Amino acid sequence: MADELSEKLLRNCSQTLAGLKTGSIFNISDIPVSVLEFQIAILSSKLNPLGIFMKRIRSKKNNSLIYVYRKSQLLNDLCNETACKILRSLGYPECGPTEDIILDGRVDFLMKRLSDYECFPHEIGLFLGFPVEDVKEFIRHDGRDCLTCGFWKVYCNKAEALNTFRRYRICARIYESAALRKLPVEIMTVAA
Repeated sequence: MADELSEKLLRNCSQTLAGLKTGSIFNISDIPVSVLEFQIAILSSKLNPLGIFMKRIRSKKNNSLIYVYRKSQLLNDLCNETACKILRSLGYPECGPTEDIILDGRVDFLMKRLSDYECFPHEIGLFLGFPVEDVKEFIRHDGRDCLTCGFWKVYCNKAEALNTFRRYRICARIYESAALRKLPVEIMTVAA
């Protein structure tokens, strides 16, 4: 039943499923929201034990934005001191009694910001696993004057970023092949 969403995850979230990247975000336009929510529930029951979580961020008609993330990596990324400063300056929840509450509060706040605005808020890179210094500089330069651009705009460590982009492209080809062979997404997911 969730084959259609499974294929889209393989095609759009390969680096996250492989454990190379914290999160992925993609648009899905050919599945009605009610069917999509059902498919998300089915796949979540298979992927959550592997450390992968997904949320439908917003929908307009049959067009939905989906966020897929590795919970443990996201928690680690968002605990970075610079990331905390960036998020604090934008009004994100500070702390909670447990790590899950902190993380859930920040993901929910991001979802609200994504729902409130047509474009992506600049801090979204922190939720996708982009280097925190690149996110900080992207915000400071308002997206201009980067050294290079690939999966994100690079302001620091260009050589390292180019190597990461190369690994991401290789990963995408492997997962594209898996999607063409109709492999189940849970088989292609590296457990956290």
